[in-house]
Amino acid sequence: MRETAHQATVDRSPDYAGERDRPDEDIGAQRLFAGPGEMRALCRQLDWSRTPLGPVSTWPLSLRTTVATLLASRHPMFLFWGPDLVQFYNDAYRPSLAEGGRHPRALGMRGTEFWTEIWDIIGPQIAQVLAGGEATWHEDHLVPIERNGRIEEVYWTYSYGPAFADDGSVGGVLVVCQETTARVLTERRLQTLNRELEVERSRLAYTFQQAPAFLAILRGRQLTFEMVNEAYKQLVGHRELVGRDLFEALPEARGQGFEAILDRVVATGEPFVGREMPIMLSRAPGGPPEERILDFVYFPLVEADGSRSGIIAHGVDVTDHVRARRDVERLLLESERARSEAEEARAEADAANRAKGEFLAVMSHELRTPLNAIGGYAELMEMGIRGPLNDQQLADLHRIQQSQKHLLGLINQVLNYTRVESGAVRYTVEDVPVAEALAAAEALVAPQVRAQRLTFAVVDCDRAIVARADREKLQQILLNLLANAIKFTDAGGEVRVGCQTADRTVAITVGDTGVGIAADKLASVFEPFVQVDQRFAREHGGVGLGLAISRDLARGMGGDLTARSALGVGSTFTLTLPRA
Repeated sequence: MRETAHQATVDRSPDYAGERDRPDEDIGAQRLFAGPGEMRALCRQLDWSRTPLGPVSTWPLSLRTTVATLLASRHPMFLFWGPDLVQFYNDAYRPSLAEGGRHPRALGMRGTEFWTEIWDIIGPQIAQVLAGGEATWHEDHLVPIERNGRIEEVYWTYSYGPAFADDGSVGGVLVVCQETTARVLTERRLQTLNRELEVERSRLAYTFQQAPAFLAILRGRQLTFEMVNEAYKQLVGHRELVGRDLFEALPEARGQGFEAILDRVVATGEPFVGREMPIMLSRAPGGPPEERILDFVYFPLVEADGSRSGIIAHGVDVTDHVRARRDVERLLLESERARSEAEEARAEADAANRAKGEFLAVMSHELRTPLNAIGGYAELMEMGIRGPLNDQQLADLHRIQQSQKHLLGLINQVLNYTRVESGAVRYTVEDVPVAEALAAAEALVAPQVRAQRLTFAVVDCDRAIVARADREKLQQILLNLLANAIKFTDAGGEVRVGCQTADRTVAITVGDTGVGIAADKLASVFEPFVQVDQRFAREHGGVGLGLAISRDLARGMGGDLTARSALGVGSTFTLTLPRA
C-alpha cells in the first residue's frame, strides 16, 4: 500500500523514459550517465525532472562529480542527496536489494519513503553526518531490510560519510558499504560447529578413556604414544606411556614378532587382526613378564593427505576367557573319556548281567529236572507202590515233598526274574475289571489267611473300575503282594485291598498291619535279591525277587509299583495301571 501511494505522487516518483522522448536540455544527462552498466542505463532512462533534484542540467557540479564517481566504482556505494535524501546506488550495491520490486524503484526515490523498515536505525546516522558530524563506521552491523518479499536479517560493514556541495557544505551522505551477511552467518555457523566439535571431541575423549577395550594411538616412525586409555594402562601395569616410543616404554615386547607386524601395517595400510595372540608383558613396573592373550587390531593412522603417520591399536585382553575355555575343553575331554569308560563299564556290566541271567536260566532249568524227579519218586513211595510205609516214613516223605516244592518255588522265581530282566516277557494287554482280579486273588490266598488267623478286607473298590493290563501278570503281582502281606503280618492282624481311579490311571492298594519297613530301607525293597530284614527272610524263606519282578511287570504294562511303610505299623503297596 505504501509503494502504491508513493508511485501515485507525480512530483516524488522517478520516471523512466527513452532518450528520444527527453527535452533537449536533459541531453546532458546522457553524457553524465554514459558508459556501461545497469545503473548507468537506468539513470539515463529516469526522468530526473520529476524528482526533487530536477533536470540533470540544473544539478550542481559537486553532485555530478559524486554521482559519476559512485557509478564508476566497483565497490558497493549508495548516496543520499539534498534535503529530500534522493537516492543513487551503483551496480556493486544493486545485489543487496535482491528481488521483489525494490530495485530499480529505489533509484531517485526519497530515502525516508524507501527505507521505512530501518529508518529508526539509519535515520539518526544520516542526520549526524548532515549536521556536520563525523563519519560513522559500523562493522558486521545487523540492519534488517525488506527484500525478496520479506524482512531479512542482513549484516553490513559500512560508513556514512559527508558528500560536499559546491559551497563546501554537506550536500548529502555517501554510504560506502559491503554486505557481510554470508560471512557473518558462515562465521556464526562455524562457531556453532566449533562448539559442537568441541563437545564431540570431549565426548570422544571420554569414550576413548572409558572404553572397556584397550586403545592406543602411536604416531611417527618410532611409534610414539600419543594417547592411551585406562584399559591399555591397566594392561601394561600403569606405566608412563604418553610421549615415549613403543619399545622404549614396553621393552619386554621386543623380539615377539610385533615389530614386523607394525611395520607392515604402516607400509601397506592394511589392518592386522590378531586372534588369541600370546604376548609377554609386565603387569607392574619392574615386575616379571607374564603371558597375556589378546584379541586386537592394528589400524593405520591416515592423515588428510592420505599419508600414514602411525598406528591405532584396539583390542581386548581375553586371557581369562581363553584359560576358562581351555579348562572347559579339558574338562569336556576328561568327561568324554569318563563317559567312554563308563560306557565300556556299562557294556561289561550288561554282558556280565546277561551272562548272569543266562547262568541263572540254565541253572534253573537244570535244577528243576532233578527236583521234579525227587517229587515224583516221593509221590510213588507215598502211594505204596514200592511197598507199605510206616507213619514215621510217611511223615519224612511229606517233609521231603514240602522242601522240594519250596526249592522249586525259589527256582521258579529266579527263572521268572531272568525272563523279565532280559525282556523276554510278552504282554497281552486288555480291559480287566479290577474287582474281578481282586476276588480271584482273594480266593487263592484264602487258605493262607485262615491259617494265619488274619482278617481280609476289600474296601472302596467300585466294580465298574476297569484297568488296561495283562490279566495273568496282574494276577501274579497281586498274589506276590498278598503273599508278602500275609507272610509278614502276625495272627490277629489285617490284610486289606482297595482301588480308586484318577483321570488316566487306576490305583490298586494292598495294605497290612504287619511288621513294616524302616524308612531307610524302603527305597531298596524293589531291588533284586534284597531282603530288608534277614530275620524275617530266614523265618519265611524267599530270595528277595518277588517285589522286583512285580515292579518290572507293572512297568511293562505301562504302570508302576510303589510302597509306603512304617516300622510296627504296617505297609501299603500301590499298583498303578492305565485306566481303560
